[in-house]
Amino acid sequence: MSRFLPVLFLIGLFFFMWLFLYAHQRREKQKRALPLREDYLAAHGHDEPACFACGKGPLKDEGLGSGQDSRRVVSCEGCNTLLYRYERPAAPEFES
Repeated sequence: MSRFLPVLFLIGLFFFMWLFLYAHQRREKQKRALPLREDYLAAHGHDEPACFACGKGPLKDEGLGSGQDSRRVVSCEGCNTLLYRYERPAAPEFES
């Protein structure tokens, strides 16, 4: 039995890592499938963005690929529901 213990441990470790990566990929697909800001506002009849799940106004945005990404995903601060996505305008480059 003790010969199979390391093998069982490795199988369990690989299974856990597969579950973790599967959940991460699923969340990323959900972020990419979010509606654009204009479509979100039109669909929920809001003038200003607010969470449709809890109704709170404070929202947080994060980059889709990284923190500095111009493609942004907005979610509710209170309930962490994904709401919409938008593209941040590029910052003007100054020539010296």
